[in-house]
Amino acid sequence: MFKKTFFSINLSFLLLLTYCFPANGQTDNRLMGVNSYSIFYDHVDDAKVKQLSKYDMVVIEPHGITKERVAAIKEKGTLTLGYISIMELQTWDEEFVAKVQDSDYLRVNGEKVYVEDWDTYLMDITNEHYQQLLLDEIQEEIAGKGFDGIILDTVGDIDDFFYKKDEIANPLRQGYVEILQKIKNQHSNLLLLQNWGFKTLEASSKNYIDGIMWEGFDKGRLETNEWGQNWISYFKNLKQQEHIAVFTVAPDSKSVNYSRKQGFVPYKHASSIYN
Repeated sequence: MFKKTFFSINLSFLLLLTYCFPANGQTDNRLMGVNSYSIFYDHVDDAKVKQLSKYDMVVIEPHGITKERVAAIKEKGTLTLGYISIMELQTWDEEFVAKVQDSDYLRVNGEKVYVEDWDTYLMDITNEHYQQLLLDEIQEEIAGKGFDGIILDTVGDIDDFFYKKDEIANPLRQGYVEILQKIKNQHSNLLLLQNWGFKTLEASSKNYIDGIMWEGFDKGRLETNEWGQNWISYFKNLKQQEHIAVFTVAPDSKSVNYSRKQGFVPYKHASSIYN
């Protein structure tokens, strides 16, 4: 009788543990509780702190905010994510650029890849030195300022520039995974939100991130577009099955409503300039 009772108690205890602490850590994903968010990539003053604190989550350029103002936003219960560019070197950040070595640049056929639209260069994220520069930047500007997480931008360059060149894309995706693994090892508490890079997410990064952002979520273009419908379906399943949060940047009210209809969290903004 004692053995049967003991086994029954232990079985109940194990079931309780499974319920409270699921095997899939993504079920504890704090991004899943976000219903509103904003993006701001300029200087954050006290007035802006008050404005941004009205959202469940804010995405901020960390160079434009102090540690104290990050804390002030968090005091209101708002999640704070700091921006970092993974694939592109931002030439305006002179302090970061000064640390870059020539071998950190991505070269295709021996030439650097210049992105004219943003006055940036593509970087070789398989390079250990460049990976360490990113990790140092995360430590100083994001973890060091008390952010809750990171938005990983320009990952989509891998898909955009090399969608028919697996010999370049696949090593870059592996390099990106190495960066994600190192971030997880050093900052396991930081939330990770990836912007674009859908094929890279599907092939490589979905086991490491907590959310995906879809800029340019335009109902007018997506509603009858096979590519768009396939990815909408994919992300709906990803959210339901993998508990990965899905955020959109929608250009108008119709697109905002269309995003909500899919179960995604929209931010209404007509351009990719957030200042």
